[in-house]
Amino acid sequence: MCELLGLNFNKPVKCSISFRGFRHRGKHNPHGWGIARFDGPACQVFKEPINASNSKLATFLKDYDKFVSKIFIGHVRYASKGEPALKNTHPFIKTFRSRELALAHNGTLDPVIKKTKLKFHPVGETDSEYLLCALLTIMSDSKISFTDFKKIEVILRDFNECGNMNILFSEGENLFVYRDVNGYNGLCMTERCAPYSKISLRDEDWEVDLAENKSIDQRGFIIATRPLTNEKWNELTPGCLYVFKDGQLLYGE
Repeated sequence: MCELLGLNFNKPVKCSISFRGFRHRGKHNPHGWGIARFDGPACQVFKEPINASNSKLATFLKDYDKFVSKIFIGHVRYASKGEPALKNTHPFIKTFRSRELALAHNGTLDPVIKKTKLKFHPVGETDSEYLLCALLTIMSDSKISFTDFKKIEVILRDFNECGNMNILFSEGENLFVYRDVNGYNGLCMTERCAPYSKISLRDEDWEVDLAENKSIDQRGFIIATRPLTNEKWNELTPGCLYVFKDGQLLYGE
């Protein structure tokens, strides 16, 4: 099954620790990997339709000091709809209201809106990119802003009736995280803040002392399908939307 990764911090951070562990999840999700980072309204995406564990690009990004942001969205893919190809690899990007929006999805959905009614159109064949186009179409038609968290949550719950849906998306200001109403495939989070200690990865024999890598005023959240480290991870509530901004939880339980 596909897996998701999200980061939201109050200051730009490297995603090297989380991504180092997350890329190993490509072993069981070999059909593609991708990661997006934001710089204000602009989004930079690296993705390939190959196993992340075998990717030289993923290895490079893991150690690249300039690959920093307050918001990251990652995905490793096990294909269910659409062949392994770049056009079908997450995260997907669309421009909306002068901002680039990125979305990654875990699950399988039937069409959530008739294709003839879409204002935004997919490039690939996945239900995930179709979901992004449908979300933006409804937000456009109903004039819903990205701060209308409750209205967005209602839209996502309606979409969820069409299948399984864990999603992460962002417009560069907020990180939106929605967990499937039936708890499909899991989604959890950990809060990372001072005082820092040593942590170890679950998918690799590797340990790091966060106190040596983090400034004391740096804080934020990491979201993943399954825990990446030996830190305390909490399961997200099924059927609920969570919104993070600047390392704080703005909306959600």
